Amino acid sequence: MSILRKVRELQNTARNIAIGELVVGAFFYAMRSCEYLSVSAAERKTKRLRLKNLRFFRNGRILQHNDPTLCSADFITIQFEDQKNGEKMDEITQQKSGDLILCPVRAWASIVQRIWNIPGSTENTHVNTFYAHGKILLVSGNDVKNALRAAATVIGKDKLGFAPSEIGTHSLRSGAAMAMYLDEVPVYSIMLLGRWSSDAFLRYIRKQVEQFSHNISHRMIRHQHFTHVPQTEQRVSRHDPRQRNHSANLQTRTNMGGAPNVVARLTRLTMWH
Repeated sequence: MSILRKVRELQNTARNIAIGELVVGAFFYAMRSCEYLSVSAAERKTKRLRLKNLRFFRNGRILQHNDPTLCSADFITIQFEDQKNGEKMDEITQQKSGDLILCPVRAWASIVQRIWNIPGSTENTHVNTFYAHGKILLVSGNDVKNALRAAATVIGKDKLGFAPSEIGTHSLRSGAAMAMYLDEVPVYSIMLLGRWSSDAFLRYIRKQVEQFSHNISHRMIRHQHFTHVPQTEQRVSRHDPRQRNHSANLQTRTNMGGAPNVVARLTRLTMWH
């Protein structure tokens, strides 16, 4: 969070203003860099966001992009037309956070209003567009990477626990996963919001983060005594091939009308063992 705030402070140019808004907005959606930035890869399946993919709501009513009170919307819905996970037209909603800087609604509203003031902008204009020195330009992946590293350098390695050179554009996605995990956001919510189709986001959870084990030692000694309830019969694993209905059980396969060659093969295996 400290890095995001520091990036927002470095708003001395039109490019830096655009970068500051984008990194905050992307963080709350755990975005991949190709979803909101111009990247170097020749081909990307993912489609970069455009203004038409952003919708703001207040009291259940959609707000127009030219609404002067857009920054005070209750929530924003972003539509991802195509993604790495294969999901198309996927829509994710985030409510306002209440923070004046770190807020998805305020960040994306600022982006929308700034871009609509650029000559020639349409609903198909990409969200990483900015205007400087009479030219329409785009924020790149390198721009964001350099900004994140510059902010980390100002904060310092001792405070952060890692070197600025370790930061990249993907740090926003991994940082979002870590932030949600540390605040005990349910796993299914992390997966849905970050659009992970599996538990792959667990790769981003860093065990060496101090807050990772917060309060765990206290919780581990909460129950000072464990009472073991004895079993009346010895437990038999469902993976034991002697169990009824197990796929390797000869009698089961015979009763199911198993093919003769399958039965013969199982018989040979039984004889050898």
